[in-house]
Amino acid sequence: MQFSLEQLRAFVCAAETGSFSAAARKLGKVQSVVSTAVANLETDFDLALFDRSGKKPRLTPAGEALLLKARRVLAQCGELQVAADSFQQGIEPKLTLVVESMAMLPALSDVLEAFEARFPLVEVEILTVGTGDVLKLLKEGRAQLALMVQLSFLHPDIIVHGLGQVDVWCVAASKHPLADQGSVSWNDLRAHRQILLTGRYGQDSEEWRVSDAIWRTEHILSALELVQRGIGWTVLPADMVRDKVQAGHVVRLEPAFEAQAWKQPIDLAWSSQHALGPAGSALLAMMKTMKLS
Repeated sequence: MQFSLEQLRAFVCAAETGSFSAAARKLGKVQSVVSTAVANLETDFDLALFDRSGKKPRLTPAGEALLLKARRVLAQCGELQVAADSFQQGIEPKLTLVVESMAMLPALSDVLEAFEARFPLVEVEILTVGTGDVLKLLKEGRAQLALMVQLSFLHPDIIVHGLGQVDVWCVAASKHPLADQGSVSWNDLRAHRQILLTGRYGQDSEEWRVSDAIWRTEHILSALELVQRGIGWTVLPADMVRDKVQAGHVVRLEPAFEAQAWKQPIDLAWSSQHALGPAGSALLAMMKTMKLS
């Protein structure tokens, strides 16, 4: 049995797009090349991967089972190529770190200070983004490392290292109507505008959305400024607002419906499909040691 990676790519693409013609367009090939590649793969396996009796090809039970394995093989081949490429790389001239607004950690500054001392010639770019933008930047290779809120489900090309949890506070301006209440209920929060951190393309932090009336911003400092103006209340990492609370600029709201403080799990993430060079690998190792409080 001999088959090629091109055959596997044609098979996976045809299954994902629903037709050989769509797969050909995505792969930049003519349809006959994709159809032949899949047919040759079926010959090599001595199995029918698609049922072609209808208008569009449908995966057979064997095709369904082998699709998962084919994806895994292609992913592993990508990782193999990335590993090989990494051996040829010297120190990277630039690294991009993307930080989700809700995952901004004070400990990151200590790590970057130590990194700069070790790699003084490496340019570091830090992008602060909202929910939903992090994975896109990692998958595209636009960013090499990311600090983000915990993923709700796994992504095959994204490697995740859990760092722990940070305290999250619900805050409002001292002049806000909610500030005079000893504790607040869900109905209290729903009745007032919420400042919600959002991604650049409109993805909201749905796990923290309570009110129907919202304003959106992708930057944590903008959210804090709007809150201080009394425009609404918000949920932010405690370390980002503790000084403002102590100074009396904002008030921490105590939820009546929770016995324990709110927590937000934080992940360190990177792509398995884009190689980390020596500097990136060093920064990754240093970030793994960060203390969240």
